[in-house]
Amino acid sequence: VGLGGGRALRESLPRAMPALAVATRHRAAGRVRRRTRGCLLAAPLAAAACAVAALLAATPSSSTAFFGPAPHAGAAGAGAGLAAEGSEPQGSERRQLLSAGLAAATGVAAWAQAPGAAEAFRADRILNAKKKYVPKIRLFYQKLEGLRDDIYLDVEFKADGSRVRYAARPADWYDGLDSKMDGPVALHTDENFGCDPYPTRVTGMVVLVPRGRCPFAQKVEMAMAAGAKSVIVWDEKMSNEPLEVQGKVGAVRSKGIASRSAGDALSGGVYLVPRERGVTIMAPETGVQNPAIDAVMITLRNGTDMVNSIRDGNKVTVLDVKRFDFSENINQFCKKELKKMLNEMEIYSTSQRLDKDDFSDPIIKILANDRAAFEKAVRAKDYAMIRSSFKQWNNHLDPLGKWELTEVF
Repeated sequence: VGLGGGRALRESLPRAMPALAVATRHRAAGRVRRRTRGCLLAAPLAAAACAVAALLAATPSSSTAFFGPAPHAGAAGAGAGLAAEGSEPQGSERRQLLSAGLAAATGVAAWAQAPGAAEAFRADRILNAKKKYVPKIRLFYQKLEGLRDDIYLDVEFKADGSRVRYAARPADWYDGLDSKMDGPVALHTDENFGCDPYPTRVTGMVVLVPRGRCPFAQKVEMAMAAGAKSVIVWDEKMSNEPLEVQGKVGAVRSKGIASRSAGDALSGGVYLVPRERGVTIMAPETGVQNPAIDAVMITLRNGTDMVNSIRDGNKVTVLDVKRFDFSENINQFCKKELKKMLNEMEIYSTSQRLDKDDFSDPIIKILANDRAAFEKAVRAKDYAMIRSSFKQWNNHLDPLGKWELTEVF
């Protein structure tokens, strides 16, 4: 069990025994299990239990003195093995209690001697929480940012003469000239989600491409090379697979294949079912220059309507671009979504603690203060403070837990 024997061990036993006795004393079998579980997980008691095991292994006579004589075969009967009300545990019950305690103590000692395993478990806990909660928090925050930055596309469908208004989220490199987004709409002409060179030109057109298979910036570059005026990306259903495996032959359920990565151990997280990723703020990969033409993203439903109409041979045109009303819409956000967002942030914050059982970790309080500052800024409609307080909360996360507001594919 990782403890030394000899004289020091024998001298420590009298001090350890009272603590062990407290853990084993009980009035009913149910109480024993609950009390023993709590006490034996404590480090001092775990050490005491290990000391008892080592001593008994070294001196067989002490085993008889501690456990008492083995019970006779005829002693079994109704209620055998359970201590009477107010009595000390005896015989086999005492052995069961000590055995459970030694198992818990051994586990604690082994964990303490394997800090690498403990850190690996912590890293997996954070990455697992990142997969689960960051997409939700990102959607909430991007919607909040979108109250100021998002635009409306007024789209005309020539087939029936209808005009609809679609909300669109500008890319991170969007220059603010809304006139670049209006004009006739065309589909990408390659057969790989707009990721390959176009075989035909789309000069002066607003090109509609689906999400997936390659980074956003690559899609925009391909469209620009074919003469596109701007790009609308629609949130096609896709898997959560790395780009290097998307579209490859394998256990195909969407645009990718099954794979595992860090953070999956706690959830078994493998994405096979096609799903919407959600409208996002598009950005180029690190080290890649911003594309030279503008792009926005729309929802799966709206993109599908436009695609189907164009494939049926009908003309679709973006007639105009409108802006959101930040002050009016943030009131609705505060009423309906702020509380949900803060709850997701709180749950994610607790995953950043060093010890899985230590909810008094200082980082939890630091992140709680950051969330309070963020909530205050949102309710005050102070856009500058909203951005700075949210950035501060993200910066205080564990390096493994940090994430980018934008997405690259």
